[in-house]
Amino acid sequence: MIVTVFVGVFSVLFAFLARYRNVQWGLKAAFAMIFLFLALRYNFGNDYSNYLKSFLDINEQNKINYFSNENYFEVGWVFLIRLFKPFGFFIMIVALALFNSVIYFRLIKKYVPVNYYWLAVFFYIFTPSFMLIQCSAMRQSIAIALFLLALDYIYNRNAIKYFLLMGIASLFHTSALFLIPVYFLGLSNWKMNNKTMFITFSIFISLFIFMNFFKPLLDQFISNYFVKYEVYNAEGMVNSGLGSGLGIIYLSFLLLNVLYYGKFQTNEFVMMFKIATIGFMFIPISIIMHDSSRVSLYFTPFTIVVYPILYAKIKSSTYRILFLSMILFMTLYGFFIFFYSDTFNEAFFSYKTIFSARYFY
Repeated sequence: MIVTVFVGVFSVLFAFLARYRNVQWGLKAAFAMIFLFLALRYNFGNDYSNYLKSFLDINEQNKINYFSNENYFEVGWVFLIRLFKPFGFFIMIVALALFNSVIYFRLIKKYVPVNYYWLAVFFYIFTPSFMLIQCSAMRQSIAIALFLLALDYIYNRNAIKYFLLMGIASLFHTSALFLIPVYFLGLSNWKMNNKTMFITFSIFISLFIFMNFFKPLLDQFISNYFVKYEVYNAEGMVNSGLGSGLGIIYLSFLLLNVLYYGKFQTNEFVMMFKIATIGFMFIPISIIMHDSSRVSLYFTPFTIVVYPILYAKIKSSTYRILFLSMILFMTLYGFFIFFYSDTFNEAFFSYKTIFSARYFY
């Protein structure tokens, strides 16, 4: 945890300094640190050892049927494993670290005002479901990154490129097929106004109240289509403390801010506010259906952009302090709870590098 905190603090510091003309390289320096952290990791994360084992097992086969259920993984991931066979597992990790770092650097650089780079980097590192969970959920991290990349095609209304990219994403994680309808969100007449704000927030609260009613339906759906995916405890996928009334109040506070300030966004940003809103809808479901957190992982990364933009729009100095203090405190609280949870403590607490490995895989 100490290494993660160290990387987080200095990455945020570099991103903060990027506001100054002679330190415009600050964001690049921040993501250079993030890249090294991700690229050099060894046996870090719940699924790391399983991915290493599957890499070795699949590459031991002389011939492979990419579409065989015996592979357990989607065809895109199996292809990637075979592609990196001559280079090794560690080099594949380096390539994935570079890919994810570039995608998130691009997202922040393109959409977040320079004065708030630090806040976006803070959320990316200290919100467990972003950098930490995704470095373990390697297959889905590729699909998530491709979805972030596909945002441009929603704006440009290029359906062919969007569907093609989502098709590729589904070759690494089948859950990406859920993202196909998101394209039509850009074509819809859904406007973020007082009426939709009331309806959306009412649905959000209702999901908490009636979650037990929906549980049997969700159980059946997940068992039919997503039984093979690893189960992550919702504690690390969404903000901690959801089981308490305080957690629900905090999430309601965030959603109301997203809905309210979404009314004042241009077309360039309003789409991200809408996608972030969808992510909120999965939070009540993920409490009782941990596997559904897999789907929410596609939508929540947009808050990396949404929260800084939202914060920049707040005019009241008092409310700015309140909003920033609350969101920083709760994010750090969730970060430390994550490391001390039964689910993630052993896999994430100690950071090791590939130089400590017995073999170079």
